[in-house]
Amino acid sequence: MYNNILFDLDGTLVNSEKGIFLSLHYAFDKCGISYDGDLHNFIGPAFIDSFPYFLKTDKDTTMKLIRFYREKYNAEGVFRTRLYNGISDLLSELKKNGKRIALATTKPKYFAEIILKKKRIRQMFDFVSGSELDGSVNQKDEVIEIVFSKTDFTRSGSVLIGDTVYDCAGARKTGIDCIGVSYGYGNTADLLANGAKNIALSPKDLKKILLDH
Repeated sequence: MYNNILFDLDGTLVNSEKGIFLSLHYAFDKCGISYDGDLHNFIGPAFIDSFPYFLKTDKDTTMKLIRFYREKYNAEGVFRTRLYNGISDLLSELKKNGKRIALATTKPKYFAEIILKKKRIRQMFDFVSGSELDGSVNQKDEVIEIVFSKTDFTRSGSVLIGDTVYDCAGARKTGIDCIGVSYGYGNTADLLANGAKNIALSPKDLKKILLDH
């Protein structure tokens, strides 16, 4: 039985692509970068990794992109986020059933806290872990480990809920299970291939999986 539920944020609790895409376009324009690929590639992994990988940027340009992205996201992008239907009910039911809930996101904790408060679900979380603006924490396994170091959550009773292979990898590195959600930015085949124990088709389906487990 999972007593400690760790959630990813983007693509799992919230649909945040409008604000993310807006901020990415702004950063790309400011740095004179043209990108014809899928912007979803930048949702999930840390920018410090994804920008060099997909854009072939050097360290200096990567840091400029991150700075411009945060500038736009802080001013406007963070507010273009909506909860997936059923998330508030899911969190409420988990709390009613004695589950403890934590956030484990590679989005900067600063922005994650704003979103949780704006969407009026911050009170549902026992702990919030996210990346640091100074770059000292930016990987999925790092934010998960912070949850275990700062709370009394036990690994044996914990599960990470996420929508991408990066969530699966983070869970695997920290020794906990991962349940994938198919309504986010990843896909079912990749999630299963990377170790997801189950796939939830919706927040309602996820509630059933977690409460029946």
